[in-house]
Amino acid sequence: MVNFVYPEELYFFVESIRAFSVREVGGEKWLEVHEMIIKLSQQAALEAAEQREEEVKEFLISRDKLRLLINEMYCVNLWKTRVLPHLLEIDPNPQATFLIYTVLYHEAASVALLDMSLYHPSGCESLQDSVLDLVDYCAQAVSQVIGLVSMGYHENESKLDVDEAVLTELERQKRDLTYKIGMRCISLLNYMADNAELFHLGATRRLLVTHDIPWLMADVLSFRPWQRRTSKGLQKFIDEKWTAVEDAAKIVKPEAQAWFCVRQLLLNPKLMANYALNEARCQQLSKLLGFMHDTLLDQLPVLIELKQFLSRLTLSGNTSANKDQNLLLEDVPIIQEQLLKQAELDGGFYQIAQAQDSVFLSKDKEQITALATRLSGAYSTDLLCELEQNMADLQMKTLAGEDKDSGAGGDADSNAEASETASSATHKCATCKDKAAKKCATCKQVYYCSRNCQLKDWPQHKEACLASN
Repeated sequence: MVNFVYPEELYFFVESIRAFSVREVGGEKWLEVHEMIIKLSQQAALEAAEQREEEVKEFLISRDKLRLLINEMYCVNLWKTRVLPHLLEIDPNPQATFLIYTVLYHEAASVALLDMSLYHPSGCESLQDSVLDLVDYCAQAVSQVIGLVSMGYHENESKLDVDEAVLTELERQKRDLTYKIGMRCISLLNYMADNAELFHLGATRRLLVTHDIPWLMADVLSFRPWQRRTSKGLQKFIDEKWTAVEDAAKIVKPEAQAWFCVRQLLLNPKLMANYALNEARCQQLSKLLGFMHDTLLDQLPVLIELKQFLSRLTLSGNTSANKDQNLLLEDVPIIQEQLLKQAELDGGFYQIAQAQDSVFLSKDKEQITALATRLSGAYSTDLLCELEQNMADLQMKTLAGEDKDSGAGGDADSNAEASETASSATHKCATCKDKAAKKCATCKQVYYCSRNCQLKDWPQHKEACLASN
C-alpha cells in the first residue's frame, strides 16, 4: 500500500508542526516542518481518494494543530507581500527561485491540509477563536481570485511565453498559487457556513456583516473562475488541473461549493435573523436567479429551495432593512496581528529581507544543489508518479472487467486489452531509451524510466509540456 507518511511517523509529523514568525521563514527548522506539512497534505489527499480511515485529519484535530496551519498561511502571506518585494529589490534576477517558490507553495499546502480537515464538523469545532482569522483569510483569497479573472488571468494563461524572464515566471507562479488557494477557500467558506452554529456570534457576524459572504459568492458565481476558453476549447478546473470538457453545463466542485455556501447562509433562519436584506443586497442576490436553470437544478436539486427563496425575495424586495447585530463586545482576529508585532520586534520587513538575503539569494552552487536535492525528496515526485500510474492501471482493469462481465466483444476486447498492456510495456524513456513506465505528470505524453532522466530532459521538453497544458 502506497503511503507518503507511515503510521509510525504520523504522530511525530503532526506534533512537529508549530507556529513560525516571518523572520524564520526559509530557515532550517522551517524547512523541516515544511517537508512534514507537504507529506501530511499528500497523505491526507491519498486517504480521502482511496476512502481510507482519515488518520491525518484525526491527529491534526486531536492535537489542536489547525490553528497553527492558519498561522502558517498568514505567515507566508505576509512574507510574500511584505518581504519578497524587498528581496527582489536587492537582486531583481535571483540565480535560483525554487526556494522562493517553496515558500509560496507552503501556503497552498497548508490550505489544502486545512481543507481536508474542515470537511468534518469536528474540524470546524476545533478552530475556536481562530475561525475569525480564517474567515478573513478566505474572504481575501476569494476576492483575489475574482480580481485575477476580471483582469484577464485566464486569457494570459493561455498565451504562456516559455522563454519568459525569471521574475516574470515567478510572478506567474505567484498568480497560479493565488488562484489555487482562492479556489480552495471557496470550499473552506462553505464548510464554515455549513457549521456556522458551532461558532460564536462574532464569527457569524464576520461571515455575514464584515465580509458579506453571500454577496461575495454571488460575485464568484457571476465570474465563474473555474472555467476558461482556450484555443483548444472549453476547460474547467477539476482536481487542481485544467481539463477539457465537452459538456459546458456540467457542475464542477468549486461551483457546487459556492452554491452550497449561499444556500447554507441564506436558508438558515438563525443567521438570517441578523442579516439585513437591504435593497443593494436584494439586487445582488437576485442575479443568481439567472444562473438557476433546469440543468443546474437537475444536478443540484437541493438548490430548488434556494431558488424559491430568491424568487420571493425578488417579489417582496427589502423586508428586513432594519435588522442588525448589536454587539457591545466583539472578538477580533489575533494571528495576523501577532505576526505583525513580532515582525516589528525583529526590525521590520526590510530588516528581515536583509537577514534572509543569504538564504533566498544565495549564489553558492553547492548550497543550491543540496537544497534542491532535499526539496525534491520532500515532494516525493517518484511516488506521486507511481501512485498516478497505479490508479490509472486500476481504472483500466476495472473498465476491462466491466466489459468482460457484460459479454460485449468477448475475444476482441481481450485482445485489445492485451495489445494495450503490451504497448504500455514497450514505452521508452525519452532520455536513455530504456523501458519506462512513468509518464510526465503534466502533459502525460512522454515517458521516463526515472526522475533523473526526467530532469535531464526538462530543458528540451519544457516548451511542449507547457503548451499541452
